This record gives sequence, structure tokens and C-alpha cells, in this order.
Amino acid sequence: MKTIIIALALIVLVSATQADVIATIKKIDKSPFGRTLFDTIWLELQTGDPLDRLLQTLTDLEDRYVAEQKEDDARNHEYQDACTVDISAFDRDLAESNRKKIELEARLEGQLYPQRGILQGLVAQKQAEVKGYQRDLDELDAQRAEENADFEEKVLEHQEATAIIAEARRLFADNIEHESLIQKGKATRQPVHKFTKEIASMIQKHFNQSAKKTAKFQHRKGYSKLFKAFATIASKVEQLADAGAVSKIIDLADELLAKIADSLSLLRFAEDKRVEAYKKSRNFVVISITVAGTALANAQSDLAALNDVIAQVEASLDTTNQRIENVSADRNDRFTQCEEAVQDYQDARAARTSDRDVVSQTIGLVNKELRTLREQLALRQSAGEEI
Repeated sequence: MKTIIIALALIVLVSATQADVIATIKKIDKSPFGRTLFDTIWLELQTGDPLDRLLQTLTDLEDRYVAEQKEDDARNHEYQDACTVDISAFDRDLAESNRKKIELEARLEGQLYPQRGILQGLVAQKQAEVKGYQRDLDELDAQRAEENADFEEKVLEHQEATAIIAEARRLFADNIEHESLIQKGKATRQPVHKFTKEIASMIQKHFNQSAKKTAKFQHRKGYSKLFKAFATIASKVEQLADAGAVSKIIDLADELLAKIADSLSLLRFAEDKRVEAYKKSRNFVVISITVAGTALANAQSDLAALNDVIAQVEASLDTTNQRIENVSADRNDRFTQCEEAVQDYQDARAARTSDRDVVSQTIGLVNKELRTLREQLALRQSAGEEI
């Protein structure tokens, strides 16, 4: 009974092992390489030649796969080391470029831009100062021109009034002397100081015309009333016959001429003081404009120089950013190449390992399961190339 059980167990075990072998054969036959290998073995089996040469060929093939894999491993290791070196160089380059970028940005934002803002503010301030001083100078010159024009008008009015009174005095004095000379050559029964109506009319006309002319004065409007009064006096011929009255008129004319001369002197004195004050004020403003203009020129020069520095730093920053972009692109390309090489290596290794396993399994089948292999190959052939 015990013997029967053991025998049955052995049969089951052999059956299980046989099934595994057949499954292995079918698995190998499904791959193109395994199928080609089985075709070669089938042909060798048909010749009846010893399988030693076939086994040696398979063994050599297996050894070649191992050797190729070692070479491929070495090449991959060398290539990946080169990748590591290249990517590390890219990383160092990027680190240095990023460091430089941070340094340039810090210099721009923390130093140069604030300095430019300060200088721009200083330039604007000095421009405003120069503009303000120039406005003061223009106003000062305009005021001086207005004062001088006013002074010249007053001087002209004084001069015209002086000329009018001087001419009137001459008429009074000359005609009195003329009458006196005439009277000396005539009979003593004629009055010595008698004015004719023609002379009185001429004097009256002189004062009436002068009154109209001085009525247009802008400053000394009182002259017009004075000359009207003189015209009224000249119209009364009987009063001019009195030598004492005429002398008083002449004395009054002299007094008016003296007052006008004094007034003109005071006017010129005041004008001289205004000119002196104007020159001092103008000189102060001119000095202020010069100082502010110099400061403005210096600030503008400093700003221009700073703008040149900023342009250089910005250009360097642009170059650095462009380098970062280019190096990053090169690094990504190199990284992609290295990753693709790894994938190619892994795919090749997997394919080579698969083929080597097929060869190894086939060697095992030839050495240990040749009968089963022969039967399965024969069945494949009889079934039309399929096991």
C-alpha cells in the first residue's frame, strides 16, 4: 500500500514537473527570439548531429550577453558620470549667475535707484530755485523799468513846466523893458509901464496853451490850474500897467522855477537811491542764480553719471538673466539627454536580460528536458508552427 502511494506521488510530481516544462517551452516560443532559437534547434535535431556544438553555441551566446551587459554597464556608468559632471557644472554656473543677479538687483534697488531719486529731487529743487530767482530778477527788472519810466515822465513834466514858466517870465520881463524903452523915447505924458492888449493877449494865449498841455500830465496835474490862473491875470491889461504888480509876477515865476528845480533835484536824488537799491538787489539775485545754477549743473552732471552707471548695471543684469535662461535651457536639455540615456540603458538591459534568460532556459531544456522539448517542437511543426 505504501509503495502504491509513493508511486502515485511520484507520478503526480512528474506530471507537475512536465507541465512546468511545457509551460516554459510555450513561454519561450511566444517571443520572436525564442521562436527563432527553437527553429534553429529543430533544424539541428533533424540532422541527427550531436548537440554539443549547439550547446556550445548557446553557451557562447549566453556568455556574450553577459560580456555585452558588462560593457554596457561600464559605458552607462561612464556616460552617467559625464552627465553628473555636466549637470554639476551647469548648476555651479546657475548658482554663480543667480548670485550675481541678486547682487546686481540689490545694488540697483538698494543703492543706485534711491541715489537717482535723491539726485532727481535735488535737480528739481535747484531748477525750481533757478526759476524762482529768474522770476524775481525779471520782476525786479520790470519794476526798475516801470520806476525809470515814471521818473522820466516826472522829469519831463518838470522840464516842460520849467520851460513854460521861463518863457512866461521872459515875456513879462522883455515886454516891460520894451515898454520902458519906448516910453523914454516918447512924450512924458504917456504911462511908463503900460501893456498893450496885443502883448497881454500873447501872454494869455501862452498860458492857455500851456494849461491845456499840462492838463495831460500824469503826475503834476496842478500845473494846469496854475497856468489857467496866470492866463486869467494876463487877461486883465489894467493890472499889468502897474510895474509893481508885474515885478511880483516875475518874482513869483522865479520862486516857482526855484521850487521846480528843488523838486527835480529831490526827484533825481530819490531816483539815484532807487537805482542804488535796485543794483544791490539785482546783484544779490544774480549771485543767487549763479550759485543755484552751479548747484543745478553739478546735480545734473552727477545724475547723468549715475544714469550711465545704472544703464551699465541694468545691461549686466539683462546679460545675467539671459545667461540664466540659456544655461537653464542647456541644463534641461542635458538632463533630458541623460534621462533618455538611462531609459535606453534600462530598456536595453531588460531586453538583453530577457534574451539571456531565454538562452539560459533553452540550455537547461536541451540538457535536461531534451525529450520533452523535441516532442513539443514536433507538435508545433505538425500543428502548423504553433505548439
